[in-house]
Amino acid sequence: MYLRVSLGFIILLIPTALWNHDIFLFLNTIHYPILDYIFGVTSGLADYLVTLLFVFLVMLFHLRLGLAALVTYILAGASNQILKHIFDMPRPPALFENIHILGEPLYHLSFPSGHATSSGALACLALHFWQDKPKQAWAVFILFVFVAYGRIYGGVHFPIDVLVGFTMGAAIMGWIEHVSKQWNLKIWEQNEWSWKLPGLILVFLATIIGTGHQIQPSTAQPLALVLPIAALILLMQAWKKRLLRES
Repeated sequence: MYLRVSLGFIILLIPTALWNHDIFLFLNTIHYPILDYIFGVTSGLADYLVTLLFVFLVMLFHLRLGLAALVTYILAGASNQILKHIFDMPRPPALFENIHILGEPLYHLSFPSGHATSSGALACLALHFWQDKPKQAWAVFILFVFVAYGRIYGGVHFPIDVLVGFTMGAAIMGWIEHVSKQWNLKIWEQNEWSWKLPGLILVFLATIIGTGHQIQPSTAQPLALVLPIAALILLMQAWKKRLLRES
């Protein structure tokens, strides 16, 4: 399954690389007020602190996958920044006028897209987290495909930036998840801090996001009200189950 998905993205790289600007200009012309709101908000689901919030939330329910996601977050983020500074590609507003932009226009460090890299990692994570619930897993996967596409819709990335970023994030997550099966976590899983520490970090992240963090893009700021509350509710449910199990 994962091989077929990866192969599909790799095949798309060829026409995308050849007609990168043309594809961007065509897709960027397709915009409506309702889509502005949808993509403007959902694009924030791949913000770096929001992604980290998801990582520690997963860790509460599935320690190995959560740790694999954390390693992916570090490796994919570092790889993304290295490639950005190596290529230093201009973003669409630096090359074209009168394009459709959501939030603040950005001009530099276009390739690859950081939001798309996070989206790819989270999409792959969803397939592993809900592997026994395929409908739920693929629904979340598709959601993060749209999150990544929102960077084209919002005029801040070219298709090649998004496609390479998404593929890179998914590939690193898939690789780290495979490697994590060899990790010996039994001692840590038996320690009460294996769930208390991620919970405390989750509270810290929710507090930062809810009290002033500027989610990127700026159109996604409503998430700063919703996500911290949702995360804390899930945290309380997870802690309640843990305490009942240990009592």
